[in-house]
Amino acid sequence: MASTGSSSSPARPEADPAPADLAVGLVTYNHARAAEAIGQTVRTVLSARPAASAHRILVADAGSQDGTLERLRGAIGGGELVEVPFTAQTGDVLDLPYHGMPGRARALRAILREAADGGAQACVVLDAATAAAGPAAAEALCRAATELEADFITPRYARHPLSGALIHGVVYPLFRALYGARIRYPAASDFACSPRLLQATLADPIWETERGQSGIDLWLSATAAAGGFRLGQVPVEPMAREERDAVDLATTVRQILGFLFTDMERRVPAWQRVRGSRGVASLGEPTGAPAGPPDVHVAQLVDSFRFGWRELQDVWAEVLPPLAILQWRRLASARPDGFRVEDALWARTVYDFAMGHRLRVIARDHLLQSLAPLYLAWLASFAGEVRQAPAAAGEERIERLCLAFETEKPYLISLWRWPERFRPAKIRR
Repeated sequence: MASTGSSSSPARPEADPAPADLAVGLVTYNHARAAEAIGQTVRTVLSARPAASAHRILVADAGSQDGTLERLRGAIGGGELVEVPFTAQTGDVLDLPYHGMPGRARALRAILREAADGGAQACVVLDAATAAAGPAAAEALCRAATELEADFITPRYARHPLSGALIHGVVYPLFRALYGARIRYPAASDFACSPRLLQATLADPIWETERGQSGIDLWLSATAAAGGFRLGQVPVEPMAREERDAVDLATTVRQILGFLFTDMERRVPAWQRVRGSRGVASLGEPTGAPAGPPDVHVAQLVDSFRFGWRELQDVWAEVLPPLAILQWRRLASARPDGFRVEDALWARTVYDFAMGHRLRVIARDHLLQSLAPLYLAWLASFAGEVRQAPAAAGEERIERLCLAFETEKPYLISLWRWPERFRPAKIRR
């Protein structure tokens, strides 16, 4: 397909560079407005490192049209910035992923391969939006990359439970139940990794696939967790991130859960052996309290779920068993003060959708997008419990939800091993 990304020769010395103990990589796309802040972050972090340590700054740009690279070179220093070429495909831009970075997997592989070829002992990749917000995440990851004995390290952001609720309510509980690793943000776009993980992942074909462009961060986390690599996370203080163009909820659900469900099918032996979950190595303690809750209008969420019930109940009957249909029907007529989605119902509903996705009971995109109103029902219930609660109470609530996903995992395993037991309501009519 036609190239739409960076394909120019990288700005690097003609001679092979001296080995660097740390490579810092950036993936950029139309970040000209934030280039100075990104450059300041990189300079702040690297200037604090010991004078004897060597580093390389790598950037893979996805075809910016606003002068991002020029401004970034000016902010960091053209002699220090190594532009890593890669080719973004036309479809990367036309079907922009929820994270807003076209061709992210291709760009990441270019950075990680450059780090590996340069002999880096650790590679830290920063989301441009995070770097623009300040040095907190970069400093924490660079420190952890050199001090924490781990192959894959992610940030643990200090966020209110209602900020990024799809991660708190679906992605983290499902990932943790599947792979037994308490990686709090398995879809984080900032991470650090070791040469060992680089060597184990760079040859995988996923980097060039369409699904890889939206789910590569989840894939890296799952690969590290399922592959026996040493895992770590580092607390990161609250920060105001650069705003991105919003992607509608149904598209976000389709992309994120579609990737997770598809990836499950490729890792069945790994996740079916896992029971419970374990903590991962951590460096440092959280600093500062998360920002207050975002505006969440519970009544509007409930109304959206009720509309979904009227329009989609026939679709849900293709996926959910009769008992679940009955429970969701009762919720559709519940009073606002009694609107509560039980953890076990929510966990089993997610597992039923994973199974329906596997069996292709209906078109996969349609199935995934139909989950959005059910998620909004869960969010309404969750918001009613945590929006006025202290941060610690919110984390305790998420912990109870995760334990429910772990408790209900035998239900998923049973369905997966004996798919004839998957009997949605419509099949029984």
